[in-house]
Amino acid sequence: MNQKKRLFFLDAARGAAILLVVLGHIWETDDVIPVLIYSFHVPLFFIISGILLNYTESAKRSWKQILTARLTGLIIPYLFYETVFVLIFGLRSHFDFSSLQANAWDGLMMKPLNVPLWFLICLFFSELILLLLLKLIRKNWLVGCICFLLYIIPFFIKNPEFPADLLLKICSSMGFLALGYFSAGIIQNTSLPVYVILPALAVSAVAAYYNGKTGINKLTFHNPALFTFCAVTGSYSVLFLLKKIRIRILELAGRNTLPILGLHIIVLRILQQILGLNTDSIAGGFAALAAICLLLAPVCVLINRFFPFMAGKPLQKISK
Repeated sequence: MNQKKRLFFLDAARGAAILLVVLGHIWETDDVIPVLIYSFHVPLFFIISGILLNYTESAKRSWKQILTARLTGLIIPYLFYETVFVLIFGLRSHFDFSSLQANAWDGLMMKPLNVPLWFLICLFFSELILLLLLKLIRKNWLVGCICFLLYIIPFFIKNPEFPADLLLKICSSMGFLALGYFSAGIIQNTSLPVYVILPALAVSAVAAYYNGKTGINKLTFHNPALFTFCAVTGSYSVLFLLKKIRIRILELAGRNTLPILGLHIIVLRILQQILGLNTDSIAGGFAALAAICLLLAPVCVLINRFFPFMAGKPLQKISK
């Protein structure tokens, strides 16, 4: 990070976000807990990414550096984890060539069979667009206005088909990415008391429950104002809370978001379909989360040690 001090609360926030993503995929219902999770967990990821873009001064880098970093950090992992998923799916279908070919083509066309990987595609394009705007337009307020206009476009378009839906996801994600970028200084230099953070989370939860289950991936917003309020309030409440409370296990998860994102669906399906674990209940869901974390922990160690590209890291940086 340009030799800057690591912001551990951002690692923890990413860790919290990725664990919430896993829980959201374990509980694929419209019950209260999934509704609350989906109200802010993906926007939190984009806001964190925007903060990091600002903190690392990415807009000052050359385009070669920018593209190299994004291809290494996002696209190579995307292609790897999608390939793994397609091959496993192929194993289940006895490697039917037509199915493998169709799934591989969809993955290359940014319609991943490993559905959570849509996030990497959106982050790749939204970061490039934001950095392009920052390089071309020197007035931050104007960049912010453009990002806001892009952000509200998906609210007015219903049931789009591919690739229009991908473009709308990118527009939606850009709003949160830009918000994180322009609020980076406030996040780093401001502290809120717990008696402010917790009521804000409570109000966000009530609003989320009223608005219903939302999500950028399916372009489901219901009430756009409530969606935005819950996403922003929930995300910043978590960020400010983790500035006050250091949770190292979340930091560890946050430094391994790519392996967890790319592999957790595979482990979850093994637990559900092969081992027969009932994940519908609260206890079953948390048992599945614990099992996924325990099973992926050694995998993350191996990836960081021997296959750093799978964690979005350049090979030359891993020398120990």
